[in-house]
Amino acid sequence: MTKDLSLKISIALCVHNGERYLAEQLESFLSQTCPPYELVACDDASEDATQTIIEAFATRAPFPVRFHRNPIKLGVNANFERAIRLCQGDVIILSDQDDVWLPHKLEVFDKVFMATPEIGWAYCDANVVSDSLQPFGYTMWERVSFTRREQKVGRKGNIFKVLLKHYVVAGAAMAFRANLRERLFPVPAGWAYDAWLAVLAAAFARCALIEEPLQLYRQHSSNAVGARRKSTTQQICEALRVDRKRYYREELVRWSQLMERITAVHAPASAREALIAKLVHLERRASLPDRRLLRLPKITAELISGGYHRYARNWGSVAFDLLFR
Repeated sequence: MTKDLSLKISIALCVHNGERYLAEQLESFLSQTCPPYELVACDDASEDATQTIIEAFATRAPFPVRFHRNPIKLGVNANFERAIRLCQGDVIILSDQDDVWLPHKLEVFDKVFMATPEIGWAYCDANVVSDSLQPFGYTMWERVSFTRREQKVGRKGNIFKVLLKHYVVAGAAMAFRANLRERLFPVPAGWAYDAWLAVLAAAFARCALIEEPLQLYRQHSSNAVGARRKSTTQQICEALRVDRKRYYREELVRWSQLMERITAVHAPASAREALIAKLVHLERRASLPDRRLLRLPKITAELISGGYHRYARNWGSVAFDLLFR
C-alpha cells in the first residue's frame, strides 16, 4: 500500500537511446512505497523507442509525467540541467535511465529531508550490478573508496573536505532541495554534472549521507560512467597514458572555475579557504621539475605539510608525481 510523501519530490530523469533498460527503471518508480510528486523526463534526441516507452508509461502512471525531447543532442550535462530546471517539486532527485530503484528509496529520502530542515542535499549508496541485475558483491561507496573515516567526516558536516580529495557522489544517487538550484548551474565545460553539483552544494549546504543502498546501479557496455572495479594493471595502464603537465593545467582550470562560483554564490569563508589551499597544492604539483630526482625534495615537503593527505586521493598521487613525466 502506497503512502503520500511529506514533501513534493520531483524525479529528474535523463534519457538517450534508453529503450533497452528504461522500462525496468520506470517500473521501479511505480513500485515506490511513496510515489513521487512528478516525473520530468528529458530525452536527448533519442533515435530509438525511448519516447514511445515514456509516453506509454505516462498513460498509466498515478503521478504526472512530463516529457520533453531535445531536437538536437545537448549532452549529459545540459540535458540534466534542463530536466532539473523543469522540476516543480520541493526536492529534486536525479535518475539515470538504466538503474532500478528499491521500493523505499523515495520514502527514505523524504524522511531524511523532513527530519532535518537544514539538510540541503543528500545521497545514498547503491548496489553495483551487471546488465542482468546480478550483484557484483560491492557497493558504489566501496567502488569509489568512500571510507568509513571519510563517511564520519561527512556526517560531521565536512563532506566538502572529502570532495576536495576525490569524488564519491554518483549523480543518480543524489537529491537536493529546489531552492539550491540557481546556485548550481550552469555546469562549466570540463566538469561532469554530478561532480560539480556535489562539490558546489557541499561548499554551502549541509549534506545527509544515507548509508543504505537504495538502488541497483547497473553496469553495461554503454555506461556513460562505469563503476566496475579495475585491476591494478588496468589502473597503471591508464596512468601511463596521462600527460602529467596537461593533467595539472586542466585541474587548475577546473578548480579555479569552482572558486569563481563559490565566491559568486557567497559560500562560507571556510570553503573558500579550503579551496585556496587545494589550488596551492595543485600549483606545487604542477610546477615540479622535469628531472625526477629534483622532484623528491618538493614532494617530500608537500607530504610533510599534509598537502597530499588533505587534497590528494592516496599514495598513488605521490607515485604519479614522482614517476610520471
